[in-house]
Amino acid sequence: MSWRVAESLEQLLAQVNSLAPNRDKSSDGAIGDAEHASRSSDHNPWVKDGSIGVVTARDFTNDPAHGMSSQKLADALAASRDGRIKYIISNRQIMSGAGQDHPAWLWRPYDGINPHDHHCHVSVKQDKAHYDSTQPWVIAMAPQTDEQKKPPPIGTVVHHVLRKGSKGAEVIDLQNLLNAKGVKLNVDGDFGPATEGAVKAYQTAHKLLADGIVGSYTWKALEA
Repeated sequence: MSWRVAESLEQLLAQVNSLAPNRDKSSDGAIGDAEHASRSSDHNPWVKDGSIGVVTARDFTNDPAHGMSSQKLADALAASRDGRIKYIISNRQIMSGAGQDHPAWLWRPYDGINPHDHHCHVSVKQDKAHYDSTQPWVIAMAPQTDEQKKPPPIGTVVHHVLRKGSKGAEVIDLQNLLNAKGVKLNVDGDFGPATEGAVKAYQTAHKLLADGIVGSYTWKALEA
């Protein structure tokens, strides 16, 4: 069966590539693989435009070193409240757009096999007016300067954005850093309520936005 990607997602891809021309694309994806084909997934061309299948989902690789934070993209799309959005998945959380089965524009835990911590997933709605709209997306991600486009120095550690629900080695690093600052956390690699509370307390003490989300400013302060 012949297939194509929804025009709205091609528009989003073009904007992301324009904002971060040197970004890594290794976790980008549109058409699903055999694993996706075995289940209901917007990566499969299940929407039909005549005899053509339409893929209504795209993934965008996380590459903060080259100007593309997938979490920032997810947050920008969420803030835009764009009516084309069916749902967004990023860093073990999912958010539905308007008119879905869940409350709109609220992050909730995502327990799928793929944690989406190397990319964010964007699905658009299945009607043609939404999936083939080429209206520019409002993504408040400023274009990179020439300095920002340079590769990071050798040995530079680039962290992912972490929040409640994140798991893995970077959460262990975070918990160790917090403990080094005088917190007493169980180092288990699970960003749960105790870690979130410790992050918020640290952010408040250091005059950072106390949202419990560990982005570049919080990482920088912790590693200072």
